[in-house]
Amino acid sequence: MMLSHWTPSAMLAIGFLASITGATSKFLYTPTAYAVGNAPQETSLVQASPNGPFILSPSSPVLTLDYGEDVAGIPYFQVESGSGQIAVKYSEPFDGLNSPYSDGLWDFVNDLMNTFRTETFNITGPGRVQASLLQGGQRWQSVTLLTNNTIAFSKIGFLPTVELNPVESLPGKFRSSNSNYSDIWDLGARVVQVACFDAGSQPASWNVTTDGALIPGQQPALCPHGFGQSNYSLSFMTKIVRGGVGWRVLSTDIRYGPYLVLTSNYPDQTKFLNTNHSLVPPNSLVVVNGSNLITQPNLPVSGVKQYPLSLTILEDVWHNITTVSTPSALEVYINGTLGASIPMHGSGTWGFGPFQDQLAYVKDVVVTASNGTVLYHNNFLSQDTLAEYAAQSNWGTVCADGGKRDRSVWIGDFAHTARTIAATTYRLDYIRGTLETALAWQLQSGEHSGIISTQAQLGADPANGPLLFPAPYRITDYQLFFLLTLGDYYRMTNDLGFLRQYWGQTLKLVSRMGSYIDPQSGLLGKSYDNKYFTASNKLNATAPSALMALSLRQLIPAAEALQDTASAASFAATYKGLSDAINSLLWNPEKGAYGISVSEPDDYSLFAMAFTIRAGIANETQVQAMVSSLESLWLGVGYKDATNSGNSTTTRMSPNSQGFLLEALLIANKTYGTPSLGPVSKLLRTFWPNMLNTSRYYSGSTWEYEYPDGSPGIGLFTSLAHPWGSAPTYLLTEYVLGIRAADPGYSKWYFEPLLEGLDLDSASGTLPTPYGEIVASWEVKNGTVRLSITAPPGTSGTIRARELVGEWVVNGVTHVLNGTYPVRGPGKVSLVGRM
Repeated sequence: MMLSHWTPSAMLAIGFLASITGATSKFLYTPTAYAVGNAPQETSLVQASPNGPFILSPSSPVLTLDYGEDVAGIPYFQVESGSGQIAVKYSEPFDGLNSPYSDGLWDFVNDLMNTFRTETFNITGPGRVQASLLQGGQRWQSVTLLTNNTIAFSKIGFLPTVELNPVESLPGKFRSSNSNYSDIWDLGARVVQVACFDAGSQPASWNVTTDGALIPGQQPALCPHGFGQSNYSLSFMTKIVRGGVGWRVLSTDIRYGPYLVLTSNYPDQTKFLNTNHSLVPPNSLVVVNGSNLITQPNLPVSGVKQYPLSLTILEDVWHNITTVSTPSALEVYINGTLGASIPMHGSGTWGFGPFQDQLAYVKDVVVTASNGTVLYHNNFLSQDTLAEYAAQSNWGTVCADGGKRDRSVWIGDFAHTARTIAATTYRLDYIRGTLETALAWQLQSGEHSGIISTQAQLGADPANGPLLFPAPYRITDYQLFFLLTLGDYYRMTNDLGFLRQYWGQTLKLVSRMGSYIDPQSGLLGKSYDNKYFTASNKLNATAPSALMALSLRQLIPAAEALQDTASAASFAATYKGLSDAINSLLWNPEKGAYGISVSEPDDYSLFAMAFTIRAGIANETQVQAMVSSLESLWLGVGYKDATNSGNSTTTRMSPNSQGFLLEALLIANKTYGTPSLGPVSKLLRTFWPNMLNTSRYYSGSTWEYEYPDGSPGIGLFTSLAHPWGSAPTYLLTEYVLGIRAADPGYSKWYFEPLLEGLDLDSASGTLPTPYGEIVASWEVKNGTVRLSITAPPGTSGTIRARELVGEWVVNGVTHVLNGTYPVRGPGKVSLVGRM
């Protein structure tokens, strides 16, 4: 069951908790195993009952909960008896439970979830309680008793904010004789459920009330109207409910700049026993020029300063806070009294977000220029405030980059996600919604008109796009991934209605991208930000230029179907120009590969290989040379991104780039007969299986990165539910099982099983299409080959295989075949022959 809408109740003002009515275990994600002791435990866990009990006592104060795989939702507790305080941690890897701040925090955006992966609760007695903010992805949870009491829970879990269905119940299916391949397919089928959200399923992170905005501890949400401002005064009223209040001034668009926290006097009735007084002492102003008082794993934090106040900062009373920025300092006034003068300056906007476990009301926000002009005023009493500060519930049905982290709509990372969805859940509304969200942010005028959002925040208002530029639009070649995915969507669905609706906007984007082609080189050059992810920001580079060529080639059939012959011809001409330039300027025959860029001709990359092969830019000789050159990129468990990536133990190995490579290798084998299945097998047997390890890192989903030793590639910060790692899922269906579209929407299809080269004896599966399911299987046993396919009505297809030559028995009748056999749906066709 999905929580379609959720609004924090007024009871959130008391202890960060809210009462729940009507919830049952049927609608909870509950742990599969647990342990109680003196520390988090990875082993020796016992099976958990949905009804507990889970008992914490002074002699056994730590409860470890294992959910088996990543889940997401609003933390929930059913207290059976007892009272006291508990500290809770949430983590994807087990190791987070032994880290002070678990596997968080997330510095750059709040993205409608708790910025922090640790939180504290005050349990006052029996009843149902829940957190005010969701946790977006975790397998592990610990609950630590802080008081000298005994507390019994009958249920602990998460109220779902995503819908996680068993893989075997999904429309798409895949199984093979190699269980690892089957399990790798499952990782993709599950990750697109963890990281994709129905509209309204991710609750607002602020609660607008008649007393102003009630804001729990989180990364400050920024006002879009203040970027570029300096030397201003920010004034607001605040009522601290617990702990303190936090705000930001002079902030960059990545939430870097002065962050200020005003702490209360920590009265006994609301204080938490685990509050870090050395970091946030009572009656103090705590300031850092950075992202937060603490930071995410792998990023240092320094320069936190405490300013003790002569005032007593009471809770549950209103205080007036004024922060004046001057060319040399920040002056902070509390109820008219100067609290501190801080040597910080700069420019940027303002925002609000208390620190960890704090809760406060904010209202009557006024920003005044140094000359007295009022620049901004908002009483924080209108629901419109949520949209302005990107704190509203998600308005679109979308997929994010990951479950727990990077919960923005990164359109460049969506290319793998979209195809995985089509092969598994068949939630095409997620594909359409994600594409529509990016288009909703398209700039309509100015020198950058035509570009779309590459990283839209879940709760943000697209109308603020021009104010937020360039933040939601960064990375030029991510614009191209949008075009690539749009072409993939058309190929998979034949949804001309969708293409027609957004064709005008698509052409604007294509035109803008075309303006970045360097007239001298014919390659992609200077752009609005000169950022090219696929070429480490190099201009005149192979990968982004080939990606543009590929994207346009994909859209030619769509243009023709829409009877836009002019655009089809333009796309074809641009494709040829880019292809010719790449081959003329970037092919390095000595290396047997395309150079990364004109400025780096002797280094080569996975992205360059993948896109030139898939786009048909490389000829057979070049493809064979590139496959031969791959060995120099192998490092530990996989292929590093490029020859200049380094060879250290902390080199990041990307399943994103290796996913594109994987398809290119399968294309090389299918199209040219290139001996490329060795590297395919190597990746499927060495790289992706690390994500299957049922140890402390297993999440049930594909990961963001790996280190060369196979562990998560950014340590605790790594997203272990990242759909950009899911390419094997759709590739196993398309190339190994062998069901691919011959015409858009599978009105015509190919069944071309990969019978040799991957040490498989059999494969079977189901691919959903607009016409219905295509069900296929193949088996090789003692030299006998059995092929079977069931086609839906309205479709026709061709069975193709190198082995399909000579006498074959088709539905009991002997035929002499020459590599193909035609099929017309509906119905089932079975073939039996010899290798």
